[in-house]
Amino acid sequence: MEDLTLALITLTSFVLLFVVAIFADRAGLDAADELAATTAEPAAVPVEDSPAFQAPALPDSHADVA
Repeated sequence: MEDLTLALITLTSFVLLFVVAIFADRAGLDAADELAATTAEPAAVPVEDSPAFQAPALPDSHADVA
C-alpha cells in the first residue's frame, strides 16, 4: 500500500509540475508579445553617418611639440 501511495504522489507531482510549466510558458509568450508590440522599431542610420566610419580627427599641426 505504501508503494501505491508513493507512486500516486510522484505521478501527481509530475502532472502538477507539467501544468505549471505550460502556464508559465504561455505567460512568457504573452509577455514577449506585449513587449514586442510596445517597442519601437530602431531608426535606420545611413552608413555614411555612422560614427564608426567617420574619419579620425587629425592632430593639430600647430601644436607645440617642444
